Parts: sequence; C-alpha cells; structure tokens
Amino acid sequence: MIDLIVKLKIFDYISIIIYLTVIILVSISAYSGSGKAESVSIEAAGETYIYMLDIDRTIEVPGPLGITKIKILDSEVFVENSPCRDKLCVQAAPLNKSGEWNACMPNKVFIRISDSTHNELDSLSF
Repeated sequence: MIDLIVKLKIFDYISIIIYLTVIILVSISAYSGSGKAESVSIEAAGETYIYMLDIDRTIEVPGPLGITKIKILDSEVFVENSPCRDKLCVQAAPLNKSGEWNACMPNKVFIRISDSTHNELDSLSF
C-alpha cells in the first residue's frame, strides 16, 4: 500500500489562508444588502410583478398549484399562504434587506428584494 502522506510547506499554509480569506470576503459582500430595500419583484407564471415596499398590501400570485398569497407589511415581505405541500416558503423569515429572496418551488413563485442600485432582474428557470 502506498502511503499518501503529504507534508505541507509554509507556502501551502499561506495559500490556503489566502484562498479561505478571499472566499469569506466574497461571500460576505455577496450576501449583505448594500442599499436600503425599496422594492420587491415577484416572478410567477411567466410574469414579473414589481411592488414598492412602502405600501402595505396582500398580493395573490397564480402558480401551477394555485394561488400564493404574499404580504408586504412594514417594509417586509413574506409568504402568507401557498398551496404547496411542505410550506417551506411560508415558514421562511420575512425579507427586508436588498438581495434577500424566497421561493415556492412547487408553485413556481420567486420573490426577490431590490434596492435602488440593484433594480435589474435576474433571469430564472424553474
């Protein structure tokens, strides 16, 4: 049997630390909302709906399984009810920061918070 023991040198340790630092910094910048959340975009049934977060409302969005109810309340967005089986989208925490999202995959509904610097919509396929 061949022993595969590898002895790491000082430059190997330095490289590993640099790679881990870069990954952590990129992850933090990608997942932190940089601007104030201003709007929510909801994609369902081939349509995109955009609503401002400063007006409280309940939105009913059609999907293949039925109607998903999305609520905007106090500048936060959450799924109030959905016809999906597991209701993971309903159990998720309210969205209130730019870049946060929620999805009801069985009913093909995607919700994303945007700010003034990130108003373009990403393309998605379900």
